[in-house]
Amino acid sequence: MRPTGFTARQTLTLGRLTMVLSAVGMIGATLVAYPFAERFSLPMQIAGHLVLPVSAAFFKLGYVARLAAHHALGNLRAG
Repeated sequence: MRPTGFTARQTLTLGRLTMVLSAVGMIGATLVAYPFAERFSLPMQIAGHLVLPVSAAFFKLGYVARLAAHHALGNLRAG
């Protein structure tokens, strides 16, 4: 019988993927909210400002998942 849940390797991949996707989201939101704000409508700018802290939170969750996976794999120098 196969155990349910993620393996450490799957968690590592998921953590890395979460970090990459949220970093892309942060970059896009920053571009919409600040340097190219005049090209976007006010609701889009508001959405950009709201997406920034949400994507930062997901980045942090991905980082914690990555650290936990490294710990489970016995790689203590994951820093």
